[in-house]
Amino acid sequence: MPGRDRGFYPAWRALAAHDTTLPRPVRERLRHLPERAEEAILEALAALGVPDDRRTHYLQAHLTRLPGFAAHVRWRGEQADEGIDLVDYLALRLSAEAAMLASTHSHGTAWALARTDRSEVGQATVDPLGRAQHLLSALEITGTDAAQRTALAELLDELPVRQRALVWLDAYEDHYRSRLLRLLDRPLPEQPDARPQAQVVCCIDPRSEGLRRHLETLGNYRTLGFAGFFAVAMRYRDLAGGTARAQCPGPIAPRHTVTELPSPGRQRAAERSLAGRRVLAAAENSLHAAKDDLVAPFVLAEAAGWLAGPLAAAKTFAPGAAGAARSWWARRIAPAPQTEISVADDLTVAERAATAETMLTLMGLTGGFARLVVLCGHGAHTDNNPYQAALDCGACGGHPGGPNARTAAALLNDPQVRLHLADHGISVPGDTWFVAAEHDTTTDTVRLLDTHLLPDTHRPDVDALTADLRTAGAWLAAERCAVLPGAPVRAQPRRAARHTRARARDWAQVFPEWGLADNAAFMIAPRARTRGVDLRSRVFLHDYDADLDPTGSVLETILTAPLVVAHWINSQYYFAAVDQDAFGAGSKALHNVVGGGLGVMSGPTSDLRAGLPWQSLTDGHHVRHEPQRLLALVQAPLSRLDTLIARHTVLRQMFGNDWVALAAQEHADGPWHRYTPGGWQPWHPGTDAPAATPRAAHP
Repeated sequence: MPGRDRGFYPAWRALAAHDTTLPRPVRERLRHLPERAEEAILEALAALGVPDDRRTHYLQAHLTRLPGFAAHVRWRGEQADEGIDLVDYLALRLSAEAAMLASTHSHGTAWALARTDRSEVGQATVDPLGRAQHLLSALEITGTDAAQRTALAELLDELPVRQRALVWLDAYEDHYRSRLLRLLDRPLPEQPDARPQAQVVCCIDPRSEGLRRHLETLGNYRTLGFAGFFAVAMRYRDLAGGTARAQCPGPIAPRHTVTELPSPGRQRAAERSLAGRRVLAAAENSLHAAKDDLVAPFVLAEAAGWLAGPLAAAKTFAPGAAGAARSWWARRIAPAPQTEISVADDLTVAERAATAETMLTLMGLTGGFARLVVLCGHGAHTDNNPYQAALDCGACGGHPGGPNARTAAALLNDPQVRLHLADHGISVPGDTWFVAAEHDTTTDTVRLLDTHLLPDTHRPDVDALTADLRTAGAWLAAERCAVLPGAPVRAQPRRAARHTRARARDWAQVFPEWGLADNAAFMIAPRARTRGVDLRSRVFLHDYDADLDPTGSVLETILTAPLVVAHWINSQYYFAAVDQDAFGAGSKALHNVVGGGLGVMSGPTSDLRAGLPWQSLTDGHHVRHEPQRLLALVQAPLSRLDTLIARHTVLRQMFGNDWVALAAQEHADGPWHRYTPGGWQPWHPGTDAPAATPRAAHP
């Protein structure tokens, strides 16, 4: 955009007067706009005849006309030196509107249309007797007289129509919640006394639940749940350099920058790999640039159609084979070099030690270490998918969690860090080695990272774990195939694993995986509470032992960071499911990626679509995501929870306003209680949840 260095509004103001698609009178009026965006807004509001006391309403109407683009402009305005904000955006919209209406002598028309009172829209008169008769018919009750129908109508009148939806939602949610609590009401399994073969720390993401469940059946493995950024709030710069990306949850600001570097003696291999990547990127960019040109697509079709046609056919009809061939070719051109995460250059010894101590304390892993401790992040690998970030790790800012796992492992293997940990009561045995891994949630394969750093003494342990992870992943793939559209329903694990790998490489696949669809609960308790229970990949699992947290600081962190992010994720799925037009992105089949990855539009002209697409929620025949608010289950003293809720506004808002339901028990065999602002109420599985205490909204 010419003149963009001056800012969005000045650049548009300079161009608008020369826009030949606009009528001449409109161009003339735009030529004389004020230089400042604020003055342009005031001038336009006056020209439109908007009263002073209704101007805020009118500006809100403009912002909600294209909420997707308005939200993006707001985000850009919060970044440094972007040159655009909502004031510039409103100045453009209002100035153009005022100029166009002035040219048609329609001053005030827009305001007259915008001031329509919508408070009565959709408020049709409800016939109480009609409601009563409808209910009787639905319940197949016959033979009632007029007095009985009148009594029923009076009873129904006590439940306003607007509140009925909330009653149905409460009942719908309670059906699942009661079933879940009954499932957890069981004797705890015995814990083996022997040292674990390995400890595998997975992300709390519900997609990790199935992998953990299957792995634990294959040997003396202990799995733990922890937020997938592993308490390392960092920016990450990969081997290729460029801008470092934030690898931490939204509420947390990254504190360090971590860099990927070639391993000692591998500099030449790294340079060769980077050169190969540049060749592949240049070829891809040239192809896309040719497609966007006016004439080049015709030349491209003539020159390379003989090659592009068969390749497209192979990618469509044999995605698995085509993807494997493409991966082989990429490895030949740009073989992956051995690299390491540089922590000594970016963090002082004190910072490394403090991060490691916080990490182990929060995950409750302060003793009983296995010889091998795996820190397993997760990511997804799909083809031609603008919603890739929605499948990656939310705790890592919508990026794969491998870099965080590698950084955490490097910290915990650092001898200086271990000396600090020992001084603070956390003694890591000398034969314990931390290794990073990444779980591909699309294929259910787990790749161990930085294995070239492994001591030879631990290679047999890694080989055994790798084999068991492969088996557990195949079992999980078979489990997932039962609900994936077009997948073999009763496939054997090996066939299921092949199918999910092919699915990840299919450029036409709109259902590569279900992501976090059907998420419903967040469990904060020892793993013993859920070990061996099939939670159907619907529950976030965060390990927590209240006995190891006398001050409540660990629980405070879990409630105010991972739980908040899980609530955001749950809300994203909930609102996209209940109102796809307002909070979803529509069908993937109509999407066009715009702005080099800025977002998607439906067709050639639409708002910037926000939220999840329809294919993230349903396959067209069956709804995969059941929209319900998140249930938080905590094993901790109720008084500790009361203290933390009183301390944090965000918790009062979530729990007090029923955005998240909170149930707690003080010990494993104790009764469940549900939190209400009026106090804790007993909650017995299989019975209705306690009625919500009438209350005002919490600030």
